[in-house]
Amino acid sequence: MTISLDRPGTRGKHRRTDPEGPVEQLETLDQLETLDRLETLERLATLEELEKLERLGEPAIPAEPEARDQQKLAGRALILAGIVLVAANLRLGVSSTGPLLDQLRDRLHLGAGVVTLLPTLWVVIFAFAGPAGSWLARRHGAGSVLAASLAVLVAGSAVRGIPDVSGLLAGSVLAGIGIALGNVLLPVVVRTYFPHRIGAITGLYSTMIALGSTVAAGIAVPLSDTFGGPSGGLAFWTFPALAGLALWMASHSHRRRHDGTVAASGTAQQAHIPLKSLAKSKLAWAMTVAFGLQSMSGYVVMGWIPTVLSDHGMSHAAAGTVLSVTFAVNAPLSFVVPLTAARLRSQRGLALALAVVFGLGFVTLIVAPASLAYLAAVLIGIGMAAFPLVLTMIGLRGGTPAGTAALSAFSQSAGYLIAALGPIMFGILGHALHSWTVPLAVMVVVVLAQGVVAAYVGSPKRGTLMGDSGDSSGSEHSDSMSPAAN
Repeated sequence: MTISLDRPGTRGKHRRTDPEGPVEQLETLDQLETLDRLETLERLATLEELEKLERLGEPAIPAEPEARDQQKLAGRALILAGIVLVAANLRLGVSSTGPLLDQLRDRLHLGAGVVTLLPTLWVVIFAFAGPAGSWLARRHGAGSVLAASLAVLVAGSAVRGIPDVSGLLAGSVLAGIGIALGNVLLPVVVRTYFPHRIGAITGLYSTMIALGSTVAAGIAVPLSDTFGGPSGGLAFWTFPALAGLALWMASHSHRRRHDGTVAASGTAQQAHIPLKSLAKSKLAWAMTVAFGLQSMSGYVVMGWIPTVLSDHGMSHAAAGTVLSVTFAVNAPLSFVVPLTAARLRSQRGLALALAVVFGLGFVTLIVAPASLAYLAAVLIGIGMAAFPLVLTMIGLRGGTPAGTAALSAFSQSAGYLIAALGPIMFGILGHALHSWTVPLAVMVVVVLAQGVVAAYVGSPKRGTLMGDSGDSSGSEHSDSMSPAAN
């Protein structure tokens, strides 16, 4: 009798045809089973080695509970430091461009079209790149995508240093993509790692955005003088972006451990919410309009106010200083306003008050742009606290990390499309009329409308995007919104 014990891939190696074959065949089977066990052990050992490589650089988990608590606290502190430095980078390139706009026009021989485009380019990029943040975060995690966005910002800041029109535009596009992703993802990161401190952390990173804007606007012209021209001054902001990337990467192991703990505990948040589902939400659209109008006014301030002041006889350096005063006034409010808003049951009164003060700032520029420039700067700086207020309401009204991610992406992408109209309108009207009075008057109307819409969102009747059931529809009119829940 002939019996074959061939294994796949071993044809002819273990074949017996003699009558006493069965005994030897059993021995051969035992040998094969032993080989299979050895191969399995080798594979397991290889997997263990791969896991060790993946965890290379991660701190070991201490055995003592107290030591684990200290390690967790240190990890949260590192994540918070990363958020702070990332936020500081989100307006450096934008705020440093306005004071250098005239220098860039003269040095690079920019036409009127390019000069009008530059303050608007950021907003357009934010509108189209923003939705990608939600999509990428769903697949790769918000923390990892935020790291990638910083790398893109580093590259864009460096390319902006090339002293020609193509370098300026290409670098601005890259930097804008990096900033757009950061804009969308920071509220998600805050909601994910600090769910019970949304107001405080949002206030902290909003303050850093304002401080970054203050520094960038104030030293843009001196940096240009130091580095031989406006292109060199713009390239300087590569270094803070590199520092932010390094610090955020340093928190990787702690973020990974936190994510693993949440997944293991079964407390992970609801699944992704498609952005198209938010198109049916009145809350989402109101948040979008509120975000769009406050962004419109903010980018008009950053992009055009130095030019308005220069056209009224102020030097470029002095105009940059006035803009830096605006951000300096705004910096402490960027912390106080979110912290206050998160504790209030209704944010309506706060939204309306900021809008009125903002409008008075633009009125002051109409009445006496040169002699009352610093008063206008103070009023506008107070009014621009509408930005951290809207960011806080995104976190509060989102309800969960998934809801916050969807609301953040939806309101910022469509909102920036609304905002893009502002700098374009302001520049076209100003150059066509040879006067800034009409554009400034239009901005008074814009900020007042912003206050009305933000007051609508700030009502406790709006509830949250995500109710307890995880349904994004039908929860807008619940009265479940309360400071204690946030």
